[in-house]
Amino acid sequence: MKTIPILSILRPCFGLFICIFLIQSCNKDDGPSQNGANEEMGILLRYPDSLVETIFEKQGSLAPIEIDWYGEKGTLSISSTTTILESNNIKFEEETGIIFWSRLLPLGEFDLTITAKNSKDAVDTNILFSNRFDQGYFSGGFEAGNPTEIDPTTIPVEYGLTLHEDHTVSMINYADPAFSASGTWETLEGPNIAIEYTSNGETTYMKGQLYHYDELPNLPVIDGVYGAEKDASGEIIATEGRFLFEWD
Repeated sequence: MKTIPILSILRPCFGLFICIFLIQSCNKDDGPSQNGANEEMGILLRYPDSLVETIFEKQGSLAPIEIDWYGEKGTLSISSTTTILESNNIKFEEETGIIFWSRLLPLGEFDLTITAKNSKDAVDTNILFSNRFDQGYFSGGFEAGNPTEIDPTTIPVEYGLTLHEDHTVSMINYADPAFSASGTWETLEGPNIAIEYTSNGETTYMKGQLYHYDELPNLPVIDGVYGAEKDASGEIIATEGRFLFEWD
């Protein structure tokens, strides 16, 4: 009996398998399937970045780099888990998706969710705003006493305080040219700022908030308490009084 080599049998079967595979692949790439993928595609909404770093006292805007409704145009809206939208310091243009912020935007981080919606789909795009302070010159002074009993508007303007970009501090006394002070500063959570400076061998610790003061026509101020000691957490021990410095 003549033996038929196994390879002689498998070779045509393998060739038939390849032909069937190629035919199936062509069918998958056909026009109707591709059109179906397009019809199933949802709304596309993209902004340049998911993290937007802004500078205190500087206004600006952010526009989406791509909006594609894939047919039916819908609506755009904005929301936040914080109360930042209630202040009107962030405004949203519903027609274009542009986000505007004013110079009165407070320090800190604020999450925004932009929602694009039509009858077929809805998508959310999340953006985190981080508004930081980098440097500034302030005029103001100190008043000894119980901080809760001191009216900040009555604190005399006697000093010039500079918070430099490298987080160093310098201070002058307008009435005393011989006075000098130097130190460091840092931003804490939200609008909080900590300052410490040394003058004539004595160190003073200041802790307050940088915000827009309503009674000084929305002028930025650093308002807080001061003392000669602080604890491990940075809180002032035995506060000696209150300070107020206005953005100059």
